[in-house]
Amino acid sequence: MAISTLGVGSGLDLSSLLKNLVSAERAPAENRLNAKEESLNVRLSAFGSVKSSLASVQTAVSKLSSLDKTYKATSSDTAVVDATASTTASAGNYTIEVGQLAKAHAVASLGVDGKDDVIGTGKLTIQVGSGDAVEIDVDSENNTLTGIRDAINAADAGVTASVVNDGSGWRLLMTADETGAANTISVGVADDDGNHADVDGLSRLASANLEQTVEAKDANVTINGLAITSASNTLDESVDGLSITLKNETGDTPVTVSVAMNSSAIKDAIAGFVGSYNAAITMMSGYGKVDPSGETQNGPLVGDSTLRSVRNSLSSALLTNGGNEDSQYRNLINLGIKSLEGGRLSIDDATLDEAIAEDVDGVMSLLNDFGDQFETVVKGFAESGGLLDSRSEGVRASLRSISAQREALDDRITRFEDRLSRQFTALDVMLGQMQQTSDYLTQQLSALSSFQ
Repeated sequence: MAISTLGVGSGLDLSSLLKNLVSAERAPAENRLNAKEESLNVRLSAFGSVKSSLASVQTAVSKLSSLDKTYKATSSDTAVVDATASTTASAGNYTIEVGQLAKAHAVASLGVDGKDDVIGTGKLTIQVGSGDAVEIDVDSENNTLTGIRDAINAADAGVTASVVNDGSGWRLLMTADETGAANTISVGVADDDGNHADVDGLSRLASANLEQTVEAKDANVTINGLAITSASNTLDESVDGLSITLKNETGDTPVTVSVAMNSSAIKDAIAGFVGSYNAAITMMSGYGKVDPSGETQNGPLVGDSTLRSVRNSLSSALLTNGGNEDSQYRNLINLGIKSLEGGRLSIDDATLDEAIAEDVDGVMSLLNDFGDQFETVVKGFAESGGLLDSRSEGVRASLRSISAQREALDDRITRFEDRLSRQFTALDVMLGQMQQTSDYLTQQLSALSSFQ
């Protein structure tokens, strides 16, 4: 350890000299460790980025392995009839005429002056169609229109109640939750006043005293001339693979629903894979680049065997054959997917469209097989505990070694500084003593000269 008074005896700046010697001793080793640590951190980040890019490739290729043939339904007037197609649909055209929409039954009570006026107490029994009857108690806590409305809505009786003012008074309006002619609302009353049929007290809400505001109706529709009756305006079982939603009556203009195979889903899945693959290849090319001229910096993974292994494995996996043996579409090249210079891929849209149009089943089978096999290759590199994780852990071990080397360097420099400090202290003492002797001799010689 340096002494704060070092140099007092000799008059020399030994403290600065000691500091400079210690810095000169530390600098070469510390610079080497810093450079190596920076290089390792860059490599670690690069391996992490490659793994992330391969995870994106895995996600994209998994969509190919799970790709299924889908259909798209298109309506000539979505404001009247809309439709969606499932995987069980068949291509075709459907002419749809809607003569009547399904409607939900609605009934209203007689009017009263105030929505919070007391109606009466007792028990309501509400039944919709052939469904279960639901009993609702009405007492002093809920015997107003608003209270009864809330009690009905809380009872899950198959109707929705509301309180409206039609200009002549406040009325309780009940609407069935389900459409259809069979779903009519029936309300029975046990009035606490003993008379269950008059228009006073709670009995004013009995079915006989309610006004029908909307008649319960089934939907009447024809599909390609076939008459269909439905309690709902959503037809899920009329045409296999189609869900048809009726929104309005067609009048004199039928609506055409066209169902066609959805080739865009196939093309989108392929484009997603090609895009993620090209991004990964571009990244790895940058990390492994070499500039012989030395004008630009080499990539952080130049010469790395793992990077070469990943690229070679992915390139080989692109040549995978699969699909139906009797199909002419057995690999990606048959679909118009080609390799460009540098390993990136391109899609010939015309070739792909032709393949889908000629043999969509063969294309789907190929893509499913290719997706399964390619995903297996990618997982070997990108999954937890895979090759990239192993290489990253090796880099982390090297970084931990650098930390240990720094501690060893600090210990060596401390010992070096202590040794120099002791040597400089001894030198300082010796030079101080010599200076004292020189001063003494000078004084003696001066005294002798005064006697001459």
